[in-house]
Amino acid sequence: MLMSHKHPKESSSQYDVAVIGGGPGGAALAGILARQGRRCVVFEQSFFPRYHIGESLVPHTHGILERLGLLAKMKASPYPEKYSVRFVSPDGREATPFYFSETIPGDGARTWQVERSTFDRMLLDHARELGAEVREGVGVESVLFEGTRATGVSIASGSGAETIAAKVVVDASGRGTLIGRQLGLKGDVPGLKKASLWGYYRGGKRLPGIDAGETTMFLISGGGWFWYIPLPDDIVSVGVVADPNYLFTAGDAPEVIFEREVSRCTPLGERLVAAQRVGPVRGLRQLAYLNRQTCGDGWVMIGDARAFLDPIYSSGLFLALGSAELAAGCIEDALTADDVSAARLGAFEPALWDGVDAVRRLIHAFYDPAFSFRVFAERFPEQRRSLIDCLVGDVVKDMSGFKQALAQMSPPPPPLSDSIPLSEAPSPASDEL
Repeated sequence: MLMSHKHPKESSSQYDVAVIGGGPGGAALAGILARQGRRCVVFEQSFFPRYHIGESLVPHTHGILERLGLLAKMKASPYPEKYSVRFVSPDGREATPFYFSETIPGDGARTWQVERSTFDRMLLDHARELGAEVREGVGVESVLFEGTRATGVSIASGSGAETIAAKVVVDASGRGTLIGRQLGLKGDVPGLKKASLWGYYRGGKRLPGIDAGETTMFLISGGGWFWYIPLPDDIVSVGVVADPNYLFTAGDAPEVIFEREVSRCTPLGERLVAAQRVGPVRGLRQLAYLNRQTCGDGWVMIGDARAFLDPIYSSGLFLALGSAELAAGCIEDALTADDVSAARLGAFEPALWDGVDAVRRLIHAFYDPAFSFRVFAERFPEQRRSLIDCLVGDVVKDMSGFKQALAQMSPPPPPLSDSIPLSEAPSPASDEL
């Protein structure tokens, strides 16, 4: 049983919703609820703009951005338009593109490659415009509970700890997953252990026409891969994902490892012949994690605070925005009914987790040496549409036929119930380099 927290300074009024984190998920959720007349406050420990990885949108965010009222700003932005994704074999001889227009008609068949510092600021400013209160430079120290029900948050203010009361607390803290760590819920994803290093280049080659803004995945021997994402101002984001035991060699600095891997990938090197790396090499020793519980009485997690699987299908931003929109609907329903139970707040979860499971199975198949996108599409032509649905983010629906077809080419991953708390797993204190 959780114990109540007592603090010397109490807030004078109660918010409907307190949001931990002002990234895309937190900003979108706060904006949606504020527009509906709910009193929302967002606590963001950083000051925007700030750096963040995860630059590629998938087309299924198009509808969310439209409903938020942001499409006009996106269309007027300098962000490269993205019409497809492409998988390139290790020797560069085979390149398989998937165009979103195969399954999506009209304007929704394209999306954007975003610079997160400006994109995230756009969403947070938009939340303000819709009526949400945003407090930047204010970190949340802990979530407060009465018994098992969340009742607010404790923040660090100039005069010491301050208690903010709220009917619902939303954890949108990203990889920090504040509630997950506070309650010991965060664990590994069974069968998925990958690390990543990434950097930025100026002057990398871009393909002609509508392919100029595509996300390109260069496959490398041993089950790893590179992403190549065009960004504004002649910058491309380049990152490698591989098994941490392969990637992190003893005694080598991240820059040395990264440049070594880039030099080994000949098709990628051809894109970077005239390019110059700018800025530091960054990385994560452990990409995947999840929380065994993602909502409770008076609280709910969204976006990366819930889980992160793998960047291969660019699902991070979609799941942040998608879970924010779904959770906002349930929070509005719960507040209207004066019932902030886990059952009401988490009513969206079964459908979302089922969609996430389809993406997870395709991630698992991708890392299976026996699996091939081309062969899968040839063997199961009726599932090509579902395959593209995974690539565009259209997965919150019945994907059982797709999963059954995948299972015939690649054994399903271990069940998520096999996850264990990170505190019990052999992992470093921090997964950031």
